[in-house]
Amino acid sequence: FGFRHILKENWKFLVILLLGVVILWFNTMGGNFVSDDYATIPQNPLIMSFKHGLNGWMGGLINWFLAVTFGIGSSIPYHITSLLIYLAVLLVVFVLINVILENSLIAKMSVIIFAVFPIHVEAVTWIAGRPYLLNALFVILSLIAFVLYSKTENKKYFWWFLVLAFLTFVAEKTRSTALPLLGVLYWISFDHKLKKKLNLGKILLLFAGLFLIVIIVLWPQMMDRIQTVNSGTNVSDSIFYDPLFQYPTAIPKYLQLIWAPTDLTLYHTMYVIPTWLNWSILLIYLTALIWFFVKDKRIFFALAFIFASTAPSMAPVKISWLVAERYMFLGSLGMAIVLALFLEKIYQKQKIISLILLTILVSFYGTRVFLRNIDWQTNHNLWVNTCQVSPNSHNAWNNIGDDYDKLKQYDNAIKGFGQSTFVKQNYADAYHNQANIFYKIGRLDLASLTYEKGLSYNPYLYQSYMSLVQIDLTENNIDSLTNHLNKMQQIKPNDPQVIYISAAAYAKVGKIEEAKKLADVLYKQFPNIKEVKDLYDSLNTEHKN
Repeated sequence: FGFRHILKENWKFLVILLLGVVILWFNTMGGNFVSDDYATIPQNPLIMSFKHGLNGWMGGLINWFLAVTFGIGSSIPYHITSLLIYLAVLLVVFVLINVILENSLIAKMSVIIFAVFPIHVEAVTWIAGRPYLLNALFVILSLIAFVLYSKTENKKYFWWFLVLAFLTFVAEKTRSTALPLLGVLYWISFDHKLKKKLNLGKILLLFAGLFLIVIIVLWPQMMDRIQTVNSGTNVSDSIFYDPLFQYPTAIPKYLQLIWAPTDLTLYHTMYVIPTWLNWSILLIYLTALIWFFVKDKRIFFALAFIFASTAPSMAPVKISWLVAERYMFLGSLGMAIVLALFLEKIYQKQKIISLILLTILVSFYGTRVFLRNIDWQTNHNLWVNTCQVSPNSHNAWNNIGDDYDKLKQYDNAIKGFGQSTFVKQNYADAYHNQANIFYKIGRLDLASLTYEKGLSYNPYLYQSYMSLVQIDLTENNIDSLTNHLNKMQQIKPNDPQVIYISAAAYAKVGKIEEAKKLADVLYKQFPNIKEVKDLYDSLNTEHKN
């Protein structure tokens, strides 16, 4: 009944399962750093800093350890770590279903199905998706401890629950709020010893307290996130989603991505299902919850588990994307249990048919996992797929333009950035990036016009002013140079890079006094930086002459 007992009794099955998963997911190992991985690992100057890793909590410490131990030249150690965590998640999933349902066959079917869900690829294969694996691991461990405590009343499990609940928060702060919801869901779904002694009100008070503590701790971070998500070109009339659009759209979409994962992508922006069908699916789901709450609490628990786990990412505040596959990593376990429960019923009457259906399901999902992993192996694969599946995503087109830039395919890069601004006309970053390509190929006239176009939508994009300064110097346009330098300094008056560029630019056009004033300010702050010292020395020498 206990954790170790379940693993010991089923070790042969689990070994075969884990080996099969390693083989299926093996093509993730050769994947490059992609998307956000670059900024957090190979291009992160603080990656070797323990203090910086500590600021990133558990995920940051893992990346720090891997960087110090294996370096940042290869992504393989980082992918292996994610796969190992995934294997650990499968083990605790198997234990959780066993301790809740006390049915080894359902547990085996559930974990087999869960292991091959294609919707998991984003969390497992994308290194930046690892926090969702860690969150799932510790949420499930916490639930196991709570379930064991409720069934045995052994207080050691309660203390384990509190420790693991804290680790859940350390693993992934925001989505740790799923744990109280799942704890209450378990309590109302099943009978156990503790339920006879503690009423629902006390349990609600316990989990409400945990939920409140997490919200209080996270409040400043949540406010920063809301500001980031809803600023610049993403600003909208309200920081809240329209619930009559959000939930009838997101819930059917998630169910479709689990059942029929044909349109997996990083940016989900194509919502083409008719409104009436979305509402029909939502109402069927809600009706099923009510029906099975009365008829079969096991199916009710599994169905409710899907969105109780995903609830932190479905808040009405615009703090997350409307839909993202990594958000559903833990929640998909509920669907795996639902499928296993129906297969187990068939198994009781027709074993062969049940096993054939399971084999078909695993074969279909497994093939999709293998193919989806290929999409994540390189940046180019990722963005080509994303643009194909989500052609109305300005982010996807901007990213593929950046990828073509790295490949030195400048014509394609210009087209990619152009498509991004076609999809979202006020996307200043894409104008800036397209202008950079024009600058690289020597079309300074188009570069200047495109920088200015982007600044018309975002006048605080000081990087565009930096580039315009370079064009002004090349064309010896003193009036334009002065104007651009003044605007850049207004936006970033104390930025060392802006001060250095301004001083160097003034020096090149003969405005030595202006250059010297700025160089003096910079030299007092950074006397040991070679570039700063060289500029300061050259200006002072020239001034003396």
